[in-house]
Amino acid sequence: MLQPAWDEIEELYLLPGADPATISQFQNLKSSQSSHTKGEGNPLHYCSFFLPYDKSAGKIYLGYHIKADDWIPPGGHIEPGETPKDAAVREMKEELGVTITKDMLTAFALSVKPINRPEKGCMAHYDVWHLVHIPVQDFDYLKYEYHDAGWFTIPEGVAKITKNPDYAGIIATLQGQALQV
Repeated sequence: MLQPAWDEIEELYLLPGADPATISQFQNLKSSQSSHTKGEGNPLHYCSFFLPYDKSAGKIYLGYHIKADDWIPPGGHIEPGETPKDAAVREMKEELGVTITKDMLTAFALSVKPINRPEKGCMAHYDVWHLVHIPVQDFDYLKYEYHDAGWFTIPEGVAKITKNPDYAGIIATLQGQALQV
């Protein structure tokens, strides 16, 4: 990954509530590997979640993801040469059909998720989480990636997530921050 991507990721180590163990995992991946994206063939790679969030309505947007078989935020792999924000902007257009700019994004969490799909070249995702500040609207989500999708209050969204309690926990932290982000 290029230095701008590292700069963006390393700034997130200073996020309030950033987990030291997760930061250590991110640092260890950086120092132990010469490639860091799935596109470069690394099964341990960086991804970017982007969670559409309408602060005034108090709602987030989740999709019932086909592969994950659960309600999760949209997201995708960071490609070679991209920063996490670049990936979020690109994936927002690809997955939801909406063009956004980087200034609409606020990073709010880091996580590491075991995937364990060696046949797909995917063993773990090192996730950078962003809020996308955007009003409630109908998105044209990818039907081959999601069974369904929609806007929910934070408690409703957290309750929908049944197989990824770590994701639910990250999203639940927004409830206490809702007036600040």
